[in-house]
Amino acid sequence: MNMEPAKLTKDVLDKLPPAETGQYILRDTEEPGFFVVVGRKAKTFTVQIDVTTPLGKRQTRKRAVGKWPQVGVAEARRLARAAKVEIASEGSRKVGTALTLGEAWDELRANLLREVAAGRRSQRTVDSYEYGSQLLAEWKDTSLAKLSDNAHEVRARHRALSEASGPSAANGAMVFLRRTYNYAHKRRLDPNLPHYNPVDSVDLNPSARRDTAMSAGELAGWFGKLRSLPNPVRQEFHLFCLLSGSRPSALTVARWEHLDMGRRVLHIPRPKGGTKRAFDMPLSRPMLACLARARRAGRKVHAVNATEWVFPGDLGRSRRKAGPLSAGHIVEYREDREALPKWGGDLRQTYKTLSPEAGLTKTDVMILMNHADGDVNDGYMTRNKVAEDYLRAQQEAMSRYLMAAIKRG
Repeated sequence: MNMEPAKLTKDVLDKLPPAETGQYILRDTEEPGFFVVVGRKAKTFTVQIDVTTPLGKRQTRKRAVGKWPQVGVAEARRLARAAKVEIASEGSRKVGTALTLGEAWDELRANLLREVAAGRRSQRTVDSYEYGSQLLAEWKDTSLAKLSDNAHEVRARHRALSEASGPSAANGAMVFLRRTYNYAHKRRLDPNLPHYNPVDSVDLNPSARRDTAMSAGELAGWFGKLRSLPNPVRQEFHLFCLLSGSRPSALTVARWEHLDMGRRVLHIPRPKGGTKRAFDMPLSRPMLACLARARRAGRKVHAVNATEWVFPGDLGRSRRKAGPLSAGHIVEYREDREALPKWGGDLRQTYKTLSPEAGLTKTDVMILMNHADGDVNDGYMTRNKVAEDYLRAQQEAMSRYLMAAIKRG
């Protein structure tokens, strides 16, 4: 939904509700081309301007200039005016001039955002590349060709980032640079761009597989701490994460309208990978009981939000970088490790680790967890080809094993 233009002020921005799905925009009446993009979790100041490309083609360019409330309205307008000048100068780049990293990233980002809007890409992918671009901000105006010719500087930058920001962040910056370079080469954004990608010369830091799963013997102790959490909705949220093996980000936005009691499934419309990987999660009896308790708890703790969201949010915990958020559902699912030692991805890994003990096959687990498996042969086994009753029976077996392990303690 796009709203009628209005003068952007603090009061107006505070009152803008989060988008139910996708995004909507509110244009400013004071600064042409300036508007705020409202998503489910953030409000982003953005500027838009039409430019003429070196080949004489008119294109619309957009650029985010800050997020509310970290950036105030007056400052955002100032940044928008500066960005328009910068974008205009970029658009007038003459044929034959070398493409810079910043220019290539602008093109790639615009393409990624179109894929996000179409449901083919996760916003988190864009966010991760955005972080990579920040780590390499000093090269924004450096040509990709120069980076290709000076691969030793790219290697040195990777080593420096490894020490300053950590091995994972350094690798992420290189992944961003490689993707941006490859995109520019594939789209021929610079016909004179060398074939050699400088990241090919970098030895990335080894990534150690996280081993945070619980053993069956640890479940009872974990469950005892779970039941000591003060918020009953959060208790059921974490238990459902364990019983389903789901990514927590997919469950935070679960709505009651997604629950089909007739088929005993919970529809997950936008998992990791976008709408193309949407699936129906089969529900075991313990999972249904968990949802029933979550509904009762939600009505007591957040009566209004509980009518829509399976796991309604606690505003005291629902604060993001963009400021106070009234999304209505749990946003921040992390807990103090002293209060609850395992949550989120730890529970997903526990589900996968213990699944063989419950009698599940690798393919069963791959499908139930909606996991993209690297095995080519397993790839032919899709959830659409597997009987729903069979999957539910496997889910039942997994839940039965987990609950029995909890009770044994």
